[in-house]
Amino acid sequence: MALTYDDYLTDLKHAGDPDADAVVRELLDNGQVNSVNELFREFGAADQDVPSQAPPVLADYLEKTRSFPDWMESQRLDDIAEFFQHHHLAASAIQATAGLVGTYLSPVGAKTLLSTHQLSQQPHRRLSQSTRLFMGMGDEDAFTDRSKLVPTCQKVRLVHAAIRELHRRSGEWDTQRDGAPVSQLYTAGAAVVFSVGALDAMERIGVSVTEREADGFYYAWRVVGHFLGIPDAYMPASRAEAKNLWDEARDREWARSDEGVLLTRECIDLYESYMPPGLEGAVPAFLRLALSDTYADMMEVPRSAYDLGADALSTGASALLGSSATQNAAVRPVLDALSTGVERVSREAFTHGQETEPQMSDRIQ
Repeated sequence: MALTYDDYLTDLKHAGDPDADAVVRELLDNGQVNSVNELFREFGAADQDVPSQAPPVLADYLEKTRSFPDWMESQRLDDIAEFFQHHHLAASAIQATAGLVGTYLSPVGAKTLLSTHQLSQQPHRRLSQSTRLFMGMGDEDAFTDRSKLVPTCQKVRLVHAAIRELHRRSGEWDTQRDGAPVSQLYTAGAAVVFSVGALDAMERIGVSVTEREADGFYYAWRVVGHFLGIPDAYMPASRAEAKNLWDEARDREWARSDEGVLLTRECIDLYESYMPPGLEGAVPAFLRLALSDTYADMMEVPRSAYDLGADALSTGASALLGSSATQNAAVRPVLDALSTGVERVSREAFTHGQETEPQMSDRIQ
């Protein structure tokens, strides 16, 4: 029987990630977090040896968590490849904008994201590290033994564990009210936002995706969720089940928060800075179309004179059917510019000496 949102609240709101949490506790106790962050730069592919200087607890974790799940079906990889062949850049742009704002619409999630000194007030760095995962999902080897995506997920999992442990030690996080920081509820919810939520946004802006492609994209996120430490039983087995969960959770979970509004404004400002002449105001207009006015209003997304059309579906796109083309002609140049911007955010962070690897924090604000 499919799990309901109430099941997720009961089971996951206070749940951490025992394997990753144990690693982080030892690293923090031994003052090894900063040296481990240095090691992260030397471990970038699933078939690469763990650096010999890695602390034993980290080496054991990296070895234990690098294998693909037993339930992964090789034939489903063709469905994943089909999606990313047609929609890699569009999906990355949507995840890096509407998808991230979707996670900011979780008040506890937004509060947590701003809680560590390494991520607060650094939108360029924060967004470049997020786009690393989105872009990596479309790599040719992403779901093979040569994957660079798998180590990225392993590192993100430890970053989440570090935030949990630091808040536990601070004694300032209201666990009774808010649950565990970066709880399994939040991580599983983010995976649903970035999968079926992204597909919903693609439909709203007029990007037409076949059923096979959509199933492949969701399946990719089931695999990614496994590597992020989400218990397999809590990633719905099918896209239909995930969509039902998404519809229920979104209405109950999403709400305005000061932290969410701030994060959304930083996201808009950053990507607006990458828009070419003539597309000023296109990013907030894009977000309003992708999220709907209801949720855009919660995050105080400004209204723009840029017109993307009141209804993308009126141009002929149908829900998850048809060609891979963008049917809303007004959206196409904006989506192309955003795709370029997402790539540049990641590339320029690296070339400007900013950290693009996921990094654990050893303190909170």
